[in-house]
Amino acid sequence: MRRRWTIYAFSLLLFGLARSANGQLQPCPTQFRYGQNDAVGHFAVVNGIRMYYETYGSGPPLLLIHGNGGSIWGMRCQISYFSRSYWVIAADSRAHGKSEDGSGSLTYEQMADDLATLLTKINADAADIIGQSDGAIIALLLAIRHPSKVKNIVANSPNLRPDDSALVAWAFPLMQQDLDRAKAMVAKGDRSKNWRRIRRWNELMFNEPHISVHELRRIHVPVLISGADDDIIKTEHLVEIYRNLPLAQLSIMPGATHYLHQGHYERFNAIVERFLSVPFYRPTSKQEIEQELQEQLQP
Repeated sequence: MRRRWTIYAFSLLLFGLARSANGQLQPCPTQFRYGQNDAVGHFAVVNGIRMYYETYGSGPPLLLIHGNGGSIWGMRCQISYFSRSYWVIAADSRAHGKSEDGSGSLTYEQMADDLATLLTKINADAADIIGQSDGAIIALLLAIRHPSKVKNIVANSPNLRPDDSALVAWAFPLMQQDLDRAKAMVAKGDRSKNWRRIRRWNELMFNEPHISVHELRRIHVPVLISGADDDIIKTEHLVEIYRNLPLAQLSIMPGATHYLHQGHYERFNAIVERFLSVPFYRPTSKQEIEQELQEQLQP
């Protein structure tokens, strides 16, 4: 969940300086203003809206899905790196960036359906997917709702439920603060920002997702569940997701936060590249210990 309220509360993390106060390198240096690159930008009519997307590189298709309140720019560290060996497809989700809002409620299911349609329109039969936060939720829903479109998934900091079994407790007051501000600005008719969008983003986070364990178990492609040891998503919730996916691996990065894909982009990209390029396997300690005990019994 690249949560919109953090744009106000933690702007240093999102837009920051070259280094943060603790010396951690901040988001990767980039050659392009991703998300504003007219040379490679396109619009596609998708489920009643005009969706903006950019593509880079060549090779197997790789779809990048940004988080709540974000845009293509939020995945710049991954575009820069993976476009060396993949055909990278980066889109602004519905009601984000340059993509249109559409009518009706904003839902993760609709956003997943939009991206499935986009992949069809640009002749990407099936893609590897990297999703960040809300983008990770959408990636899981793509595999549930459109399994033929998905090869492998990297889901960084997803949640299945919008409650305190999934999110840390301090998140909710900040989300409420941002929602209240947006509602007040809409009521005042303020036009300094797109407050209606900001309201929708927060309402989405408060009300969704609702992905059941049964639905998770229908995902039969390899999935890397990724997170940080000081994430917005509870570690035990990431473990719950991992344990209920038939083909999953788990990565919890030490000394990192919800924004590890930016703040620790080199390590994150290396882990993701290995996951996507090496055939999936899931060894068990039980098997290896049993094998070792058998070997000890041999003369």
